[in-house]
Amino acid sequence: MQCQLSAHEGGDHFGLLSDTGPYGTALWLRWCEAGEEEPVVLPDCPVAAPGPDGEGCCLFAGHAKRHTWEGAREEVSCTS
Repeated sequence: MQCQLSAHEGGDHFGLLSDTGPYGTALWLRWCEAGEEEPVVLPDCPVAAPGPDGEGCCLFAGHAKRHTWEGAREEVSCTS
């Protein structure tokens, strides 16, 4: 699994496991450099790109760094 957050040093990493949970949430795998991992249910990020057709962020609420529509990496996708 690859971390879905923009490039960062240390801290927790997150990979999307499933977005089929309760509305407005998704199941993520959280892990750290030490190898500890756990599944967590997190609320969806409510931020959308500016403009009337602004793309929504595919990450979770309160994530660090950039939203997925800000210089999005190819491997980040809401459908993966």
